[in-house]
Amino acid sequence: MTAHLDAGQVLPFGLAAFVLVSALAAAWVWWDGQARFPRPGAELWVWAAGTLVALPVFLPLYLLGARPVGRIARCPACGRPTLSHRAACLHCAHPLAFDALPDRWGLGEAVGVAVVFMVTLPVVVQTLGLEVTSDLGQLSAVAVVQNALFVALALYVVRGRYRLRPAAIGLSLKRWPLALAAGMAVGAATIPLSVGAERLAVRALGWLVGLQRAEAMAEAEHARDVLAGILRGPLTGAELAWVVVLVCVLVPVGEEVFFRGLIYGALRSWSPAGATAVSALYFAGVHQQVVHFLPILLLGVVLAVLYERTGSLVAPVVVHGINNLVAVLAILNNWNL
Repeated sequence: MTAHLDAGQVLPFGLAAFVLVSALAAAWVWWDGQARFPRPGAELWVWAAGTLVALPVFLPLYLLGARPVGRIARCPACGRPTLSHRAACLHCAHPLAFDALPDRWGLGEAVGVAVVFMVTLPVVVQTLGLEVTSDLGQLSAVAVVQNALFVALALYVVRGRYRLRPAAIGLSLKRWPLALAAGMAVGAATIPLSVGAERLAVRALGWLVGLQRAEAMAEAEHARDVLAGILRGPLTGAELAWVVVLVCVLVPVGEEVFFRGLIYGALRSWSPAGATAVSALYFAGVHQQVVHFLPILLLGVVLAVLYERTGSLVAPVVVHGINNLVAVLAILNNWNL
């Protein structure tokens, strides 16, 4: 007998999960603020309580605005956590062998921006009734706002909070002809790689659920693609041109600034290999696909390595754009890639 949940069961479960996440986030804000604020008091209570009751608003505001930057270390005198780049402990005023001010953003800012896109923006979209449907106008509005925010918030982090140049997140045209050529060459090579990875994923999934069902799952994921519904509908020449610009230029720029520039940049303090693996897993995970998880994961690895080697987002944006262009052409021409 197969057990399944109906909508009435799923909603309470989702609400309970959100409440639990909010409670954990509020507890973390309280702990983190105790170490960062000189005199934690009413202000910290507001941030913690606000995160508990309105996480989509208060958590990103705390991480991206109110939270003092810097690494936390334990005071040798009182043993409490405190900012390591201060001359004295925030709690007992004991002198510290302090670090220099941080010259790189960390996971706090990366998580703050991620919350905006994974939680805050969907809440706003639902509130305004702008669902991501096969309506070109609504899809365009959501995509433009989302990718503009990707760039704007990343620039705010590097410029506003850390006083760094845009090149810190890969927004540099240094040696752009070479980066452009590299992107075009690698982009062409990733097409057969993605096709092969999808077929491998279907076969691997076939061992678990049967090959016919795995192939049906792959087709279903293609069919659920909002872009497919738009491209298979009636479009004028101007509308088709706009879709190509949106999908092959604006989306690659926004997503590369976020996933490679900001996320990979925050993780790179671990190691290039660790940053590549985690950023690629995150890139694949947010697409919420099963069969196509492996192709997206491999593409994320390629994009991170290319960014690491070139130091610019030009090549990753070109590779991303080429992959999206091939997807558009496949839908328009009914290619079975």
